[in-house]
Amino acid sequence: GSAPPFPLCAMQLLSHMHAAASTVTCMRRSSLQSAFSINPEIVCDPLLDYNVWSSLHPINSSGKVDPGQQLILAATRLDSRSFFWNVAPGAEGSVGSFVALLAAAQALQAAPGSRRLPRNVLFAFFQGETFDYIGSSRMVFDMEQEKFPLRLENIGAFLELGQVALQNDSVLWMHTDPVSRRNESVELQVRAVLAALLGAGSGSGVSLREPGFSQPLPPSSFQRFLRSRQIPGVVLSDHRAAFRNRYFQSLYDTAENIGIHYPEGLTPEEQLEFVTDTAKAVAQVGTLLARALFTLAGGAEGAESIQADPRTVTRLLYGFLINSNNSWFQSLIKPDLKGILGPFPQHYVAVSSPANTTQLVQLVLANLTGTRVNLSREECQNPGKTPGSQPELYEYWWVQGPLDPAGNSSSRLPGCVRSSSRLAPALSPAFELRRWDSREYSTWTESRWKDIRARIFLVASRELELLTLALGVLVLLLSLLCTFLINAKAALLFGIPPDPGS
Repeated sequence: GSAPPFPLCAMQLLSHMHAAASTVTCMRRSSLQSAFSINPEIVCDPLLDYNVWSSLHPINSSGKVDPGQQLILAATRLDSRSFFWNVAPGAEGSVGSFVALLAAAQALQAAPGSRRLPRNVLFAFFQGETFDYIGSSRMVFDMEQEKFPLRLENIGAFLELGQVALQNDSVLWMHTDPVSRRNESVELQVRAVLAALLGAGSGSGVSLREPGFSQPLPPSSFQRFLRSRQIPGVVLSDHRAAFRNRYFQSLYDTAENIGIHYPEGLTPEEQLEFVTDTAKAVAQVGTLLARALFTLAGGAEGAESIQADPRTVTRLLYGFLINSNNSWFQSLIKPDLKGILGPFPQHYVAVSSPANTTQLVQLVLANLTGTRVNLSREECQNPGKTPGSQPELYEYWWVQGPLDPAGNSSSRLPGCVRSSSRLAPALSPAFELRRWDSREYSTWTESRWKDIRARIFLVASRELELLTLALGVLVLLLSLLCTFLINAKAALLFGIPPDPGS
């Protein structure tokens, strides 16, 4: 092998971290420290992030939806994990499904007549689902405690996207819950949801099948809602029984795993715009979902004209799997959030708020479903002081905007985006209730690193080594000479003086 491009070195890594045998132990230690110490030393942190949600019609975030009002909930998960901390590409495990839901939200928002639909549609992106359904558990808990604008009785139907990027012959399986379907009224509503999906599948490029009445639901967020209330719902996935994803929750669940390939010689900007076959397939899932949601929300006609944009899907897949620091994502974010863009997107749930994926999904959702409004930067960043802005219904984002074609290479066309995209806490209810040994809710924590230091010892040059050796030999000879002279004159130097009385 060739010589390394930097000096050889010996490195010593010094690390100290607090660890405990279990969540109960570490949370108890942290609680005692917080209660009795002026400078508490926290031992571990619960996994914490935020769910992203948005609605077709704006919902008052500080109010409550009428109990008699029914809406459709479309959901998926945001996070992934692997054996290694913060290495979670999650191409099939999460990215393919939440990209399809983003495309469906955009297509439904742009559909003719969507503003006049009698039922509202809520889009939910759950965080922390790979760790015992943190996000969905918290949303259900908040709905039951009336800390969320909706209640469980407001959910008329539930549609969830599972793993959908590895379709076999463009087939998706419609999974339902056999236990709740024993109820006659739930069975009728589930049949209505299945019929809407089958009707939406016609002409979408996706075939739909049922795995069988008695087969239980696959792992899904929908199960957390069913534990509290019997809700008619369907989980769409690309597998009938066993997962088709060989790299589920693995560091190998990358873009290559779902068949994303680019021709050789393309620049990063050309790859961003290149519509892959995988993007076309995921766009078909978005089309299917948007049409089904349109029908379930009360749309009478026009569903066949709804179409998810494959160009948007291929940009999303590139941004969330290959490189998030691309020109399109740069145009969608706020100027002070440039740091969340990086070359290796990861989708691991955080212990502090919010993760890069959470922020990016919220911003992308806001730009895809929101509208540009004519507000200055000051008005956009302080909507409460702007008449008619309705901050209880909308969020406002001052985004960088695309590059200015008439200006220099770095000048942009910023603007204000108004959207109903919001965040909701994704912290397990076990920590809200201080039930750290809960069997009902997730109790995952992460040990806190106290101190990490590194010392690097550079290997000296040949000349410096010889100089050091020569100086050492010289010091040795001088020491021997001094020792000999001092020993020879010891009687004179260290002799005992005679007794004065003698």
